[in-house]
Amino acid sequence: VPCGNLEKPEEVQKLLKRLNGIAIGSALKIGFLKSLMRARYSVESLGHYGLAKTRYAHFTSPIRRYADLVVHRSLFEKWGAKITELMKVADHISSTERNSADAEKDSKAVKLYAYLEAQLASGKPVRYQALVIDIRNFGFFVDVTDLGMSGLAPLSLIEDDFYEFDPTRIQIMGRRNRRIIRLGDRVEVEVAKVDSVKKQVDFRLISEDGRATGGSGRGPSRKKEQRRYAKDQPAKSRPSSKRKASEPSRNKKRPKSGADPKPAAAPSKKKRPSSRRRRSAKKKPSGGQ
Repeated sequence: VPCGNLEKPEEVQKLLKRLNGIAIGSALKIGFLKSLMRARYSVESLGHYGLAKTRYAHFTSPIRRYADLVVHRSLFEKWGAKITELMKVADHISSTERNSADAEKDSKAVKLYAYLEAQLASGKPVRYQALVIDIRNFGFFVDVTDLGMSGLAPLSLIEDDFYEFDPTRIQIMGRRNRRIIRLGDRVEVEVAKVDSVKKQVDFRLISEDGRATGGSGRGPSRKKEQRRYAKDQPAKSRPSSKRKASEPSRNKKRPKSGADPKPAAAPSKKKRPSSRRRRSAKKKPSGGQ
């Protein structure tokens, strides 16, 4: 995507407009905005990066934050504070504002994880529309707007097919169904795993026919997909599971090369006692005499 000097806010706005016109623009826009530094208060006239203003002061009425109070004092009360004192105030309120934003984010996350865990416990997880924002060899990351969060959709949870990662095209593709998932695609997912300690949520991809792709028992098992994939291959490319009738068994001994095969044995008959045994039986005295 062509872009100018991104240190200039007007060039950033032009870039964001260009991203709206390409397929992967939404994913790139999310990644770009996440890479920006947080705003901070300064005693210098740095302007406002997002608004593309060269002169800007944090000012609201009625007063909501301590930064507003500092501006009010400077404008109306002729405070006359030294620049070093204002620098300390700017650094302090920048730090406390970040802490406040993080605390707000964490408090919302606690409720959100509890809500998602209740979904899993009910056995009826809700399906969400998601945007693919990154693809790796172990899965792809999605941004779920309805939940206001991002998470991983591991390939290990996809059981409707075997998906292979293509690092050149930055995509994954199923071997059998040929389904392709690219950066910027819109997919349907549901929550598969929630770890409130690590603050991580794993999502499960929903197949194109509307079924869950594994883990919940509604999709086909991986063993079935292995057999189905082997069945779809050409006969020469896979070993036969059945032995032909004319093929000898491996367990049977084969005759040595050059030797005549032994004739089949005749049915066995009951053997008669030899003449020596008959004579010895006559010589024995009978019992009781």
